[in-house]
Amino acid sequence: MADPARVELQPVGEALLDQLVAAALDGAAADEVTPAVTPGEGWTPERVEWLRAFHRDRRPGLDGPAAEATWAVVEVAGRARVVGGARLRRLAEPGVVEVGLWLARDARGRGLGAEALGLVVDRARAAGARRVVADTAPGNRGALAALRSVGFATRVDREGVRAQLPLNG
Repeated sequence: MADPARVELQPVGEALLDQLVAAALDGAAADEVTPAVTPGEGWTPERVEWLRAFHRDRRPGLDGPAAEATWAVVEVAGRARVVGGARLRRLAEPGVVEVGLWLARDARGRGLGAEALGLVVDRARAAGARRVVADTAPGNRGALAALRSVGFATRVDREGVRAQLPLNG
């Protein structure tokens, strides 16, 4: 018998958006979740608003104007709670999508990232993607372990770690 799922990907409606923002503010560095929209590394009102707008603008999904879809990563064991965010973005090359994922600190190191990443890859496959790519930093051991556990091949270049996973059917 397969182990029960510990995480789910859920669409980011307004109620879940509030929970996702709270998880980011309480459990992740701003630079792990958003680009540097303001100087400094900390959470600012502008970064919080950027995060909210980012998820709202992606509600139409991969076939919408942003060509990107996002989900809340929800830990379902015990009391369900948002522990991170995940995204897929169509790239210019047909059939290629980029994955992004962040988790709150208290959700890291327990295999939840690999499980969530596997679910995002399933969504990419269902959307007809032929290849999934990701970027991370060489020192992000958790991300590297999750990527490799799902089957991504990784290579280091001067800009960071590039990962890719061909999808067959």
